[in-house]
Amino acid sequence: MANDYTGNPIILDTFTSAINLRTGTGRTELTHPEPFKVEYILWRKPTTLNHTCQIQDGNSRMIFDEICTVANESKIIYYGGNPINNIVIAASAVQSGVIVIMLRTNPKT
Repeated sequence: MANDYTGNPIILDTFTSAINLRTGTGRTELTHPEPFKVEYILWRKPTTLNHTCQIQDGNSRMIFDEICTVANESKIIYYGGNPINNIVIAASAVQSGVIVIMLRTNPKT
């Protein structure tokens, strides 16, 4: 599978190069200057004990920093639609599994 930026949620499963949702997706609606309203970020089924997942915002602050403690057990953080100025994943910052990012579909709520 390849990274899928077309839907909501955004599905990411290839981490060999850096990912920047604001500039690297090809979705023009993601390039606006307003923060993303994130409902949740899910790390789905990391395969191996001690694998890590690190995701930053546009200011290099860690917004998701997890370690796999049970193989194939997903981890989720709920943001409740709170604004995040960007979502950036460095190359190889997710060692296994899939990242699911659910954005709030109505930016006014």
